[in-house]
Order: sequence, then structure tokens, then C-alpha cells
Amino acid sequence: MMKLGRVEVTVGFLMMLAWLNYLDRSFLIPMALTACGLHEMGHVIAIRRLGGDIKGIRLTAVGAELVLARPLGYWQEGLSALAGPGTNLLFALVCCHVQKGLNFAGLNLVLALFNLLPVGRLDGGRALYCTLTLLAGPDLADRAGRWLDCLCTAGALAAGLCLALFRGNITLLLVAFWLTAVFLRQNIYQFPRNKACQRGRKKVQ
Repeated sequence: MMKLGRVEVTVGFLMMLAWLNYLDRSFLIPMALTACGLHEMGHVIAIRRLGGDIKGIRLTAVGAELVLARPLGYWQEGLSALAGPGTNLLFALVCCHVQKGLNFAGLNLVLALFNLLPVGRLDGGRALYCTLTLLAGPDLADRAGRWLDCLCTAGALAAGLCLALFRGNITLLLVAFWLTAVFLRQNIYQFPRNKACQRGRKKVQ
């Protein structure tokens, strides 16, 4: 049996869950939570297989945070980051061939593609940073990561504004605001990307 250690649920997570449940009219929230659970399980299994020790998990309004007892190496960190989206892609592939499974397949696909974006706090950004660090060193990885963060965040803001103005859908715009807040915090305080590994803490969305 896999031990996850202490599980901490924040007020923000409960408020977000209540708000989404209030808005849900198509039974999508339970399926979305299941997809998120599969995503996190992919991370957990990979971390344990790669020799990591999970002290606990913290559920917040913007995702889950796995707290590690000790840092992972760069290649282990990169593989564990990709394990979450990989799990969602696998379930999307399986469920798209199952009758009445298209909605669940779509949710898994969207969750996987979003987390694979090359943005620092997302799985794709973490995997890319670890790869560049192994190939060219942490300084180049930091510089490249900041440029990619800026481009992806600006693109998300532009697309979110267009979607909100012409379609009335603000979901992408809210995500873009969150990415902007993260980008500004990381650059204002110059928070290095590999601090998460140094503290034995792994951010996942």
C-alpha cells in the first residue's frame, strides 16, 4: 500500500470545490476530480518508483502539492513531472473507445495538454527545466524558462481576452490571470525554479 503521509486541505480548495459544484449542471465536476486524482496518482507512483519519499500532500485552490522528504535528481524530477500528464493521456486514449466515455476522455486530454505547457509551475515547465539543466546547466535553463513563461503567459492572456469578449467564456482568462500572478511573483522575488527540488517540495497542477 502506498503511503501519502499527511493530507492537508486548505480553505481555498474547499471554496473552489463548492463554487464549481454550484456551477456544475452536467455532472462534470466528479469526472474532473477523478481525472485530477488519476493525474496525482501518476506523479505519486513515479516518485515512489524513482526512489522518492512523499511526506504529505496539500490540496489548494490551484492544484495539489506533493511534499517530498528529500529532493529528487533532475532526471527523476523530470520523469515524475511527466508521469501525471502521461497518466491522463493514457486514460483519454482508453476512454475514447468506450461508449459514453468521451466526456471523461476529453477532460483527461485537456488536463494533460494544459499541464504540458512549458510554464514553470506546470509539469511541462518543470520537465523542460530539468532537461535543459542536464544538457546546458541551470543558468541557461533559468533564462530559457523565463522567456517561455513570458511568451506562454502573454499568449494565454490574449487568447483568454478574445474568448471572453467574443464567446463570453472567462475560464481561460482566469487561468491566464493565475499564470500572470505566478510569473510576476517568480520574477519580482527572483525565485529560482530549482528551489522546489532543494526544499524537497514538488508543485503539481
